[in-house]
Amino acid sequence: MRGTVLLGIAVLVWPASVAAQGDPDRGAALAAAECAQCHDISAEGEPKTYPPSFASIAWYREAEQIRARILYPQLHGAMPLTRVIGLDDIDDLVAYIVSLENED
Repeated sequence: MRGTVLLGIAVLVWPASVAAQGDPDRGAALAAAECAQCHDISAEGEPKTYPPSFASIAWYREAEQIRARILYPQLHGAMPLTRVIGLDDIDDLVAYIVSLENED
């Protein structure tokens, strides 16, 4: 419980521009290692509801919503990470996902 509260506080004080600070190239590599087993992580990913492609996430979600869903996966469904990822990793993943909105 304490960890959840501290994590919640970190989200509240985390600057909204963090996605711009993340490294999308590192995020792409992390997505390939951790997320591609379930999600289509490519910019050309077909829209689908479960699990959504990263392209559709980029289209329908703001960076803060993406971050929250990575931080609290248990609130929206099972997301089986093979390792605990840190806040820098999350910044990188968010930066990569957000970058997909601008690709055609």
